[in-house]
This record gives sequence, C-alpha cells and structure tokens, in this order.
Amino acid sequence: MKGMTSAEWESFLDNSIKHVWRTANVPWIRELFGLPALKSEFLFCEYLKMRFLVTQKAAMPTCEYVVTTRCTMRCRHCNTGIPYFNGETHLGPVSFETFKQDIDTLLDSVDFIYAFGFVGGEPLLNNDLHKMLSYAVTQKKIQHIFIATNCTILPSNELISAMKSGGTRFAVQISDYRDVKNIQSKLEVKYQEFKSILKKNEIMYSAFHEKHGANWHSLPEIYYDKQSPEKIRTVFKNCFGRYCNMLCDGILSQCTISVYINRCMQLSLKAKDELVDVRIKGGDLAKQIVHFYSHPYSEFCHYCHWENVKYNLPFGEQLGSEDV
Repeated sequence: MKGMTSAEWESFLDNSIKHVWRTANVPWIRELFGLPALKSEFLFCEYLKMRFLVTQKAAMPTCEYVVTTRCTMRCRHCNTGIPYFNGETHLGPVSFETFKQDIDTLLDSVDFIYAFGFVGGEPLLNNDLHKMLSYAVTQKKIQHIFIATNCTILPSNELISAMKSGGTRFAVQISDYRDVKNIQSKLEVKYQEFKSILKKNEIMYSAFHEKHGANWHSLPEIYYDKQSPEKIRTVFKNCFGRYCNMLCDGILSQCTISVYINRCMQLSLKAKDELVDVRIKGGDLAKQIVHFYSHPYSEFCHYCHWENVKYNLPFGEQLGSEDV
C-alpha cells in the first residue's frame, strides 16, 4: 500500500483488517451482543481491504474509552492494574465535553470502530456517562457499544434511558463479585439487582463469569527488558490484550495494561513513539492510526512477562490497605 513497506502492510492486515474478523468471532464479544459466528473470513477481509483503498483509514477492531481510573474495588489481579495507580497517576472522571472532542476527532480519522466500550476503573463513577453513551449511539461509525461494570453502583434513570436508546447495538458486561471477601467498608455488590434492571428494561447484557465461571490469573511481572523480537511476536499474537485497544486521557495504546505502564512507568523511546495522541492539533491522525496498526508487535510487550503468572486464583481477590 502507498507509504507502507510490504512488512508494514502485512502487519496492518493482521492487526486491523483481520483482527476485526477475529474480534467479531471472539466468544466474549459474540455473547455480549448475541452475535452469530461470521462465516467467510476471505470475503469479509477483502471487503475491508476495498474500504481501506477508498478511505485510507483504519478499521478499529476495538476501542475501550477510559472514563476514569477510579474504582470502587481493589482487585489484586486487576488486568488494568487499577489498585496500583496513585494520586498523581489516576485519571479523574472525564467530562462529557472532553469525551465528545476525543470521539469526534477519533471517528473522523478511522473508517469505523467495531466494538466501542466505556471502561474504568468503574465507569459508573462518572456522572456524565449517560451523556457519553447517548452521544455514542448516534455515531454511525461505531458498530457495537458496551459498558463494563462491577455492579457496585446501580444505573441512574438517565443512564438506563441512554442504555435503552442503544437498542441491539448496546450491551452491558456485568461481573459477578457477590462472593468476594473483604470488599471496602459499606460497599455492596448489587449484581442481582443490576441484572434485574437490565432485564426489566430489555437491555442486552452478558453475565459471562456467572455462566462460564471465572478463575483469575495473576498479573504478569511488569518491567522493561529487551526480549527478542521472535519472543515478543509470539506473546503479542496470543495475548488477549489485542482485543482491548485503549483510549485514556487522549492517548491510544495497545492493551489494558498499557494504560498503567504509560501512566506509571518510564517508557522507552519506541514505546513513546507507538502511542497516538488524539488531542494534538495538526498532523494527519488517520495516518498515525494506520501506522499504529502496522507494527508487527507492540513495544509494550517488552514490559509484560508471563513466565511466572499463576492461574486458577480466587475471583476478584481484594487488596488490603497494607498491600499498596
């Protein structure tokens, strides 16, 4: 393609076009929106290639918009590392005006977003969430929209109305923490009540953990090293983080843990160069996003070490005050 080497084009095909296909078929996305499995990968990807030739804009498989990194829980093995943020690195609730500016800029620079999510922290801590969702459902370039919540805060009437306006394009991903011990004082998991509200209002939801069970794994060790490109490619190809491109405080990054790494650690020059700032005026953001998807792997994989990860850990184990 114009402006790309053959290697960059192959990476773009894999990370943008083919990954939209994978995203549409990954179990948690299909269950969330009640979608059937897509049948013809070849035709699907050929269609997206033709669109790219016309638009010269990337199709985004996923974009999870962080409305705050604050949370009502302190899960020891949170895959975004939320309990390990501090006062300086936390992102307070984003305003609707900021969200609108971010999403307008982003959508103007991409072909479409397959799955767009409102995430945290706990997104329901943001009092503008209903305004953001109401705006997002009017955007034709967003195909599917979801909110991920721990069900410790019930939705307001305004948020329920916004959820209903999303119709079959919108769903809620609810997590079942009812059996978790040592939750913060006076905090109550309202899982069943939250689910009842969704059912009553005919709002789609996925109770993936309740249906399939969920034992957690520990966070990988996070530190920078110079792992070989061959090893990094293998890690990147098989990582669930590829299904969670993040937009946090105006910065587009590869995966859930990349938000913590970016905000809390010193980055290598290559990792800094990989980030896309949608708030910078000037330049060609569409080209930057195409370039974002044209890497063979993410530089943030250099920080992520899975060798000693422990599996089958208790669901949602909480940190004590002495742990951080």
